[in-house]
Amino acid sequence: MKDGLNNLFPQDFWIEGQISNFRIVPKSGHAYFDLIDPVSEQGSQPMGKFSVALWSSQRLKINKTLQHKSELILANDINVKILAHLDFWPPGGRLQLIMRDVDPQFTFGHLAQEKEKLLQILKVEGLTEKNKLHVISSPALNIALITSVGSAAYADFCDELINSNFSFNILARDTRMQGEGSSSDIEEGLQIVTSYQPDVIAIIRGGGSTSDLLSFDSESLARAIANSSIPIFTGIGHEIDQSIADIVAHTSYKTPTACAAGLVEIVNEFIGKILAIKTAIINLSHNKISLAQIHHSNLYSRTVTIAKTSLFNSNENLKGVKERISLIVPNIIKRNGDKLHGFEDQIRALDPKRLLARGWSITRTQKGEIISSTNNLFKGDEIETIFEDGTVKSTINEVVV
Repeated sequence: MKDGLNNLFPQDFWIEGQISNFRIVPKSGHAYFDLIDPVSEQGSQPMGKFSVALWSSQRLKINKTLQHKSELILANDINVKILAHLDFWPPGGRLQLIMRDVDPQFTFGHLAQEKEKLLQILKVEGLTEKNKLHVISSPALNIALITSVGSAAYADFCDELINSNFSFNILARDTRMQGEGSSSDIEEGLQIVTSYQPDVIAIIRGGGSTSDLLSFDSESLARAIANSSIPIFTGIGHEIDQSIADIVAHTSYKTPTACAAGLVEIVNEFIGKILAIKTAIINLSHNKISLAQIHHSNLYSRTVTIAKTSLFNSNENLKGVKERISLIVPNIIKRNGDKLHGFEDQIRALDPKRLLARGWSITRTQKGEIISSTNNLFKGDEIETIFEDGTVKSTINEVVV
């Protein structure tokens, strides 16, 4: 079979597929993987699969070529076009491809095409701008951090915040940031830290190859970031290109340190606004005090002038009133004196003593009430009669009507 295959496929040939189950044998340095049908859905069995062997010497050469051309290295889920030789290994009874070379332009072009296709879908759905609409709390001091705890990225980020001397509170979620399953791990981290309602969520990692950063071009991760209720910052450490995660995030930075510096700047801007308000209040207060002093001085001058004028006018008015009073009062006193004399004559005329002197008398009951009628008088009642020269007390013997 081995000889027959060599006769049927004497030359190397190009074949396209997606890398799966990529592994390196530590002792030998040889790499082995499956080349599967790239149209197979995730989690389902591939429609076609070939085992591929890549000897260590050739692997180092191919990775060097990939990194030079497009910053790629061989890894799971990458679509590749490889130059291979069909081989049958009799001891293991295994038909496999022996990889000779790779076409970096094919892989890079496919990644770019898939990335652009996903980006257009996200734009149409409005997801590239959705997270950017969130307003960042001021000051944003409660930071949720998704990264590999203990990594250089983690240290750089935390050092930048600590050196700012602001009271940042960091909630760190230890997360795989590359390799198989890293995208879903980051999504899970987002769900967990969101429940704590931080001001900002930061997703950071250090630099790496394009293959290391493929998880940040994941559609499911992009949707999780875009639909997050919390503003998300990224500092993924890729100087050359932006990942899909960077594009859909609220704000993206080139490095973890720059991401932390951005958070520090937000707090600085908040303090700047407070200081500006303080300065404005001070300036306004000074202006108000100055205007009040000027107003007070003007009011004092006007008050003194008005008071002097009013006093002068009042003195003049008093002089006139005094003169009028000196003329009017004697006449008023004379008129009132004449009236009093008239009242005195009237009172004297009505004095009961004068009536009594003319022969009249006044009869009263025991209670002092004047008797003007026989009504309510009865036999035996005591009465008194007042004359000019004395009083007579009597008892009624008979009432004649």
